[in-house]
Amino acid sequence: MAEPLSMDQAFIRKLKEIILANTHNENFGAEEIAKEAGMSRVSLHRRLKKITNKDISQFIREVRLVKAMELLRNNEGTVAEVAFMVGFGSATYFTRCFHEYFGFPPGEVRRRASDESLRNQPDEQALISSQDKEKKVEQGSVKIVKSLHHKNMIICSLGILLGLLFIYFLYVLIANDIGKKANHSEKSIVVLPFKNLSNDTENQYFADGIMEDILNHLFRISELRVISRTTAEHFRENQITSPEIAKMLDVNYVLEGSVLRSENKVRIFVQLIDARNDQHILSEKYEGNMTNIFELQSDIAKKVSNTLEAALSREEIGQLEKMPTNSPQAYDYYLKARFLVNKANDAQRFDISREGLMSSIQYYEKAIAADDRFEEAYAGMADAWYNLSAWGWYQPYFEGIRKARDFSSKALEIDTACSEALAVKGACLLYPERRFEEARRELLKSIRLNPNFSVAHQWYAQLLMITGPIEEARVHMDRVLELEPYFWMAHNLNSWICYFERKNDKGIDACLTGRDLNQYSLDNDWLFVIHYVKLGDGENAARELKDIISRYLKTDEYENEISDAYKKSGIRGLFTWLIDLNIRKPVPLEGMNGNHFYIAWWYAILGDKNQSVFWLKKASESQYKPYHYFDLITTNPDFDFLRDDPVFIMVLDEAGLLPYNKGKAK
Repeated sequence: MAEPLSMDQAFIRKLKEIILANTHNENFGAEEIAKEAGMSRVSLHRRLKKITNKDISQFIREVRLVKAMELLRNNEGTVAEVAFMVGFGSATYFTRCFHEYFGFPPGEVRRRASDESLRNQPDEQALISSQDKEKKVEQGSVKIVKSLHHKNMIICSLGILLGLLFIYFLYVLIANDIGKKANHSEKSIVVLPFKNLSNDTENQYFADGIMEDILNHLFRISELRVISRTTAEHFRENQITSPEIAKMLDVNYVLEGSVLRSENKVRIFVQLIDARNDQHILSEKYEGNMTNIFELQSDIAKKVSNTLEAALSREEIGQLEKMPTNSPQAYDYYLKARFLVNKANDAQRFDISREGLMSSIQYYEKAIAADDRFEEAYAGMADAWYNLSAWGWYQPYFEGIRKARDFSSKALEIDTACSEALAVKGACLLYPERRFEEARRELLKSIRLNPNFSVAHQWYAQLLMITGPIEEARVHMDRVLELEPYFWMAHNLNSWICYFERKNDKGIDACLTGRDLNQYSLDNDWLFVIHYVKLGDGENAARELKDIISRYLKTDEYENEISDAYKKSGIRGLFTWLIDLNIRKPVPLEGMNGNHFYIAWWYAILGDKNQSVFWLKKASESQYKPYHYFDLITTNPDFDFLRDDPVFIMVLDEAGLLPYNKGKAK
């Protein structure tokens, strides 16, 4: 009698069945499988990553490949036919993926059909394991040993080999043990959403606010690594245990809590869990009222810090003990405003809504009316106005940015150490004001005051993508990924930095994760194109280009043109087509809308120096420039061959970018 499947195996089998039922559809991806599985993309991504250590796209691809192996072994079509049967739009891409997964090209399957190693196809357990290839190698090695057991010379050789393997595995074991001990000693923590114990469900905003203020206190302790609120939010309604959550987020400690509010009285319960050992190391109750709520929050943060033996500097103690407002009413309005801001975002921080932000502003205004010295309310207003403008929901744009600057300045007049206000001020100085050195100073101040503030790290990484060095941008980007692993934009920016580092394989991986979390990012789609180009994978670049047009313009009008251009001249043909489209018949889409900068960029990718600098000069003279791409010419490797060109230098100088032209012409 067969053993029953584990929950993980049953889940993987269900996903496999869904994928296999849709193998004919090459566009069947993360969004579609999540819908059929009855889950959100984020929940599916999280659970699949936990079980298999693979993202959704990788898992779908591997299920398709296993099915392809079965079809090829049964001689049910040519390599190209099978590629399309299992949902690969490109036979070349299929061949590459197949070779990477199985260790040999698909054309060799029939010749190897008698090989015993092909008879056992990966099952649910193999797909669950993140070490599939290593297991196959190990199984193959055992069979070889058995077949050659009678030969003394081989036995001798194996004896030597086993001795070397023993030494190697002993080294790995010791290294892993040292690594685990180092990792286990890290003071890393996630604060899960607090439960509302009140009978009034509308008091959830208060429980959330208490949790977030305690979280913000912990953020400011430099010896702690604290996961962001938006990442912790993924686990609000989840039944996953604290040790499992800690493992998924790679942290050692979990802080759980609940809040009971009755009129003016407040009771807070907290428990700190050593997740690696599943032990409660702190469990306490704090009671007070709205007049001493900040003292309670400070006491909890200090207790957690002391329990984890995280030293506090004098400056950090001052921040923890600070009283933001003396008005309970102002604080209540502030919590409602922040609750609306958080609610305006979905689990991926993507579907942020104009209505939620505008509603939050009304409560921030009430908080300020109740206490005009409440700097955190001013900082919240600044952030809300910046987001409204940055997402294009408030016009005129510059008026919204001015409001953001004014409110951040007001907050800093009250407290020069308000890290949130410093970050917003730095973001405004970065874009649209492009005062890069001033932006650098404000963002670095914000990070110093709050080393776990992911938004400040993100904006600073974006600044470094302009000014360099890219190595430093990488450090801050990695910090963002640690703090916000489920934020699609973080993976998008990570892919950009990979592009500048010329690590295009890793860039594709970042794009895939970003697409799993948000499938409608044009910027991410373009990154697929240019990464594939750098990898010499023209078929996939062409496929992504077609997909951009069909998805955003809702037309297949240009599909044949792209195919013909690639068939005739390869990758060069794709960019010749893009340039012609921009010049002769632009369409309303970034990269294709006729902007002079995009023409210059596509010529740069082709290596055409004269045409690239010609169009760059025209771009610099035009009223509208896509600064989010234009300013990156200082570090974008596509422009490295122009570094010493007089016209290029003139363009940089006129744009205020010359001090950052640190690359060398090649």
